[in-house]
Amino acid sequence: GVGCVNCSRAFGAPLCRLFANFPPQPLLFKMNIPMHAKSGASAPNSAVGAARNRSTIQESAPAKGTTKKPAEAKAPMGRSGSAGWSDLPSSRLKSVKCADPFATKANQFKTKFGSVYNGGGIPCRLNHGAVNIKLQWSTDPMELDYDPLLVTCAEGLCETEHPYAFASRACFGELLAADSGPDKAVPLVPRIVPSIRAALVSPNKKVFEGGVEAAQQLSQAVGEALNPHINVLVVQMNKRSSDKQLAGKILSAIQSFEEYGGADAFKVIKSKVPTYCSIYI
Repeated sequence: GVGCVNCSRAFGAPLCRLFANFPPQPLLFKMNIPMHAKSGASAPNSAVGAARNRSTIQESAPAKGTTKKPAEAKAPMGRSGSAGWSDLPSSRLKSVKCADPFATKANQFKTKFGSVYNGGGIPCRLNHGAVNIKLQWSTDPMELDYDPLLVTCAEGLCETEHPYAFASRACFGELLAADSGPDKAVPLVPRIVPSIRAALVSPNKKVFEGGVEAAQQLSQAVGEALNPHINVLVVQMNKRSSDKQLAGKILSAIQSFEEYGGADAFKVIKSKVPTYCSIYI
């Protein structure tokens, strides 16, 4: 046909002829609306298209009173579809509760250890390696004064947030394992035992496990000096001995009491736990 007069005047060539082979297409958002429906013209398939659009909308819309569930994330390549994202290596870090650095001072620290550690009173810091976290001391533990450092670390056994929970337990164990640790810890036993007992009373399983481990470490370090306080610890441990996940650790700690406390420790244990059998039998 004849080109458009406006196109010829504007561009010097009729653009209508250039786009003759590319007819305009309607914008299809979510419903297939035919061109003649917009202009009001009738078409033989208009009723069929409208019915099809109504069925599509009904299927996509959720039922009344229900919420549409979001689509589950696909598993990455190399993993089974049933594994899901929960099996990724980083999922284990989600269970670690970290302390809120923006919390008020009244709610920021649960124990005295948290405030002392945050203020730089503990001469160590965490060394985050590729796999494990270790303590890096700025001063050799042998040169430190354990009073009140060791007592403060024992109070931190009730901490449940990172980094205070890890730092308190690691500091307590490494201070007792130092060469001069046992001699410095013996005079502090009466002040350490109440903190360990508080950890054993806690309903938090991880805090309880930390208390059992600390009691075992203290027994191995001070030996018979712990005998006057064994009854307080054994009673709280025995209350959770029915837990299969804790029974092994509890038995190991009680056996350490007998091994390093001698016959006097065995008498105290037997009076509190009649079913206990000596390691020497």
